[in-house]
Amino acid sequence: MTVKEIEESYGICGLVCALCSYSENCAGCRRKPAECGVRECCVSKGLDYCYLCEEYPCDKDMHKSMRHKAFNAVAKNEGLHALAEYLYENYKAGIYYHKPGGLTGDYDKCETEREIIDLLKNGKPDPYSKCPEYESKTFLLRLVSMDDAEDLLKCYSSPEAQRFFNPDNCTSDFRYSSLDEMRQCIQFWIDAYKSRSFIRYSIIDKHIGAAVGTIEIFGGDRNGERTERGVLRIDIRTEYENEVFLFELLKIADSFFYDFNTEKFVTKAIPEAIHRIDALANVGYVPYISKYEHYFMKMSPI
Repeated sequence: MTVKEIEESYGICGLVCALCSYSENCAGCRRKPAECGVRECCVSKGLDYCYLCEEYPCDKDMHKSMRHKAFNAVAKNEGLHALAEYLYENYKAGIYYHKPGGLTGDYDKCETEREIIDLLKNGKPDPYSKCPEYESKTFLLRLVSMDDAEDLLKCYSSPEAQRFFNPDNCTSDFRYSSLDEMRQCIQFWIDAYKSRSFIRYSIIDKHIGAAVGTIEIFGGDRNGERTERGVLRIDIRTEYENEVFLFELLKIADSFFYDFNTEKFVTKAIPEAIHRIDALANVGYVPYISKYEHYFMKMSPI
């Protein structure tokens, strides 16, 4: 894929044919004329693209798409070549115009035209430069802090909570009995974030203002490389090991697919973790076969 190929394939209405997941079966309206009211309108006015028309955007269905409007706005204001360069840089960075086999991608996750243009021109924020935070009705997820040590020890020293920890392929079993051990672990997590290895979030219960567990995200974009599979670890105090709270946390975790550019996440739930298994099933996780036992997997929603 090149800037030239993107520019030359730009559709009359604002589609980017070279980046379309079905481009192999479609030559695009500029190379192979097809029956299209938008194309006929432009041809009748002697225009190459809709964004050059004084009446754009009009009420045609193709112009109701925020993605079309955002791309056409950039093409009109900065030129088609500039738009193609933005799209090319994002393509190289793993920002999808269309997910493989689908007709939606990363630009479709934006809620406004302004957000699409920001993504187009600036790319996705690097989570290892500024760690994103997430919030739901009950929880706030933020980067783990040494200030969380006393709160987190209540989780990591609990035999009941320890039953559901996932130490597979780790250097620790996460079973701690002293504040010093907890602090050493937190420092390890902080250092891992600084070295762009993985991110460990503290799960803050907003109602009590305390850290009640952690979530780790391993995989995705890190150290200049991308892995399609990410690992999700959820350690939480026993009183939160129920379907309602776990479902809420797993819904937050859907944002990780996009923010960390990951195609799928796997997570562990032993057979005794019945509430966790139910929550996983309710958000779309299915059993997953790996060299370790009791894993579940979910593909990116988009």
